[in-house]
Amino acid sequence: MRSCLILLVFVAGAAALCDLSTREPFPIVAKRIGSKTAILKGSSMLRFSLNETVTFYCPQGFKICRDDDYPIIDLNGPTVELTCAEDGIYSNGQQISEWTSDGYIRCSTADSKSLFESNKSLSGCDADAMTLIVGYKLKGLSDVKQLAMCYDLSALRLRFVKFLAYQQKNLLLDMSQTDQVLNELKMDKYIDSLSEYFHFTSDEEFRQLKTNQIQLGELYDSELFDYSSLLQDQQQSKDFDNYKFLLNIVWLRSLRLGNWKHWLEALRVANDDNDEKFELRIGVSGVATLPLAHRCNVSRPMQLRDENGNALSVPAYIWAHVRSLQPSGNAADEFLLVAHNNPYVNVLELSAFCDDICAEIPWLKNSLFGELHLLPMYGVVHCCRMDQILKLPDSPFAKQQEESLLSATASTTTPTTDVSDSTTPSLEYFDDQH
Repeated sequence: MRSCLILLVFVAGAAALCDLSTREPFPIVAKRIGSKTAILKGSSMLRFSLNETVTFYCPQGFKICRDDDYPIIDLNGPTVELTCAEDGIYSNGQQISEWTSDGYIRCSTADSKSLFESNKSLSGCDADAMTLIVGYKLKGLSDVKQLAMCYDLSALRLRFVKFLAYQQKNLLLDMSQTDQVLNELKMDKYIDSLSEYFHFTSDEEFRQLKTNQIQLGELYDSELFDYSSLLQDQQQSKDFDNYKFLLNIVWLRSLRLGNWKHWLEALRVANDDNDEKFELRIGVSGVATLPLAHRCNVSRPMQLRDENGNALSVPAYIWAHVRSLQPSGNAADEFLLVAHNNPYVNVLELSAFCDDICAEIPWLKNSLFGELHLLPMYGVVHCCRMDQILKLPDSPFAKQQEESLLSATASTTTPTTDVSDSTTPSLEYFDDQH
């Protein structure tokens, strides 16, 4: 498949120009513009002048061919710098093509991003899980980190992801730039071939798995569930398609196609119309349960098991921690959106989960999500304050909240005095940090 068409245009009396038309699978393109370097995503046409250099990034190397697919050269390594010259295309000072038209460059593999591990963990990611980063390295520039995830490799379970919502299409980089959302992480170790060493449930395996769950009883309905990426934004799903084996979870279908879709649309509108920027952590918590038909007061975890005893759990909750990067001192600055992923949850549990504040968030209040977020047929979703999240099991927030409460309790404990000697009371001094 062609991904990039290289044309050298010579005009009498004028400088040569190189025109590059990019096609899927897109390499990452870095072009110097003054004192900055622009990262261009999905550009259909690039033009650079005589002696100008453009940098391309593909994790597994490049193929440069003529338009008739006759191979010119294979280039190894993740980065190649192509320079426009009068007599062809050069890389690292060596001519790689005399052709002035009808040629193309593409990545050797479909994906233009790589997977790395950070030695430092994401906040809230337990020690038994890995902090993984999807991004790429460009020589002489700061690393570009597009997505971080907390992943339990031993259980093959995604816990949460973190990213900047609706990143700019084109980025301007320099050596001193740091990412405002993932700047605490570094891409320390390259991770390769996870799918060759671990078995991740495929879409076809899930379709077979969900229909063969006799142990869950007659109330279980396999048609209620989908297997899809935690990242449901259409462009994100496409951008990270090669990593969906890490990102896939079991969804309540009505939620995925209903109110989760509605809130993502409200988020996009807030970004596009109001230029609001948000840091997002999106994750899963708990295991959904369903009642047994013959004993309605007894429930069973919804774990989809295969013939070998391996289990794929249905999360009880799917949540999104939303933090504005432009705080204005109201409820919209930071809140937790909690979606109930269990079709068998009862009304009392739903109504008592938290004091819903969706109506206090302007960009949600007047949206379709604001109208429908409590209707079960579209999946019930609550907006919760950050101090009301103890009901969210095994989440990074619940643990942090418990620690904060314990710390607050300890710091406000009134010291006791020895009443046996009222003239010389016992004094205790407390460090303000405890």
